[in-house]
Amino acid sequence: MRFPKRIFSTLATISLTTSFGLLSANASTKATTPMLGYRYDKQAANYQDLSSSDYYKDVWNNATASWKKAGFTWTKAATAKTTVSSYDGSSDMTLAGYNSVSYNKSTGEITSSKVRINRAVFEKYNYTKAERTNVAEHELGHALGIGHNNTDSVSVMNPANRYYTIQACDINGMKARYATTTTFDSVPNNPGEIITVTEYLHVQPKITNITTNYSSQSHSLILKGRAIGIEHLTLTYQGKKVRTVNVKSGQFKLAQQFKGYGDFKLMKGQQVLATIPSQQYATPKVKVTSAERTTKGIYYTLIGSRDATINIAQNGQVIKTIKNASATTKVFIPNAKIKNSTRGLTVTQRVTNKKTSQAVQLPPLKVNIKQVTNF
Repeated sequence: MRFPKRIFSTLATISLTTSFGLLSANASTKATTPMLGYRYDKQAANYQDLSSSDYYKDVWNNATASWKKAGFTWTKAATAKTTVSSYDGSSDMTLAGYNSVSYNKSTGEITSSKVRINRAVFEKYNYTKAERTNVAEHELGHALGIGHNNTDSVSVMNPANRYYTIQACDINGMKARYATTTTFDSVPNNPGEIITVTEYLHVQPKITNITTNYSSQSHSLILKGRAIGIEHLTLTYQGKKVRTVNVKSGQFKLAQQFKGYGDFKLMKGQQVLATIPSQQYATPKVKVTSAERTTKGIYYTLIGSRDATINIAQNGQVIKTIKNASATTKVFIPNAKIKNSTRGLTVTQRVTNKKTSQAVQLPPLKVNIKQVTNF
């Protein structure tokens, strides 16, 4: 059996946002994790652990033990064609690890394999020991010859994996890989037939600790937060790019002028990392529960935000201001203020560090008419 002559160069991602303990069946999961174009002679292999610390030796012991329980026997040896270790990858914090494999492209036989996980990423992004073990299991899965499951799969080979250990789909993939016939003995190793491929494990970009404020003086959204695995962000407003945001020491801050009440989005390439809707930066609308007109004027009962400043306007001109309003506010507007007309009346409210709410139209009323709305 000849294996396809192709070079694998798959970029994998590790997600920092997947929920813990999500190990139930998932419709996005392939029942059998796909195989790559190489394998060992049998469903077992030796490995040499180059780790200098007992901590990472334990990580590799746990990862190889998990694969042994799944049916692939990794045996520690003084020397082996497969080596495992952690490394200080602080020069590239986008990588959580990699697996570099050399194999005979005619037979698929592995001649050497270098499996590495990035302890700098683990420390910076607070991976638990179990999560570091999951990453080691992922890379060992590549080393034995299986590829990635689907993006949203429940699989140790999920390309956005941090939280999953070996699943049934991964065991199925490993068994399928070693159910194939080999030609290791009948086709001699030719140096010209040996190629090397590398599987990279990238840290999934993530934004956390987002805070928003609004400046009424500059009409700007003030946005700041923390960013993982990102150097530059794109900020869009109502679907259009408005600026590029630089990330320094894992943090970003910006002030962006705008009009309206649309959604902001922080993106990396085409990937949306965070959405900031108007509910996050603007004061909510006032609710009008009752409105009654008498011969003297209009009485309103309003439900709004506590400690807000409420403005009632007519045709754009403010005629009544209530500061430090309560959650339920009663307001009286005398006829003199509205020039005996109830048309063109609107109400808005604003709380500190938020944009003024969108205006609510107040109903035009005739004398001795009362309107009541239940929310």
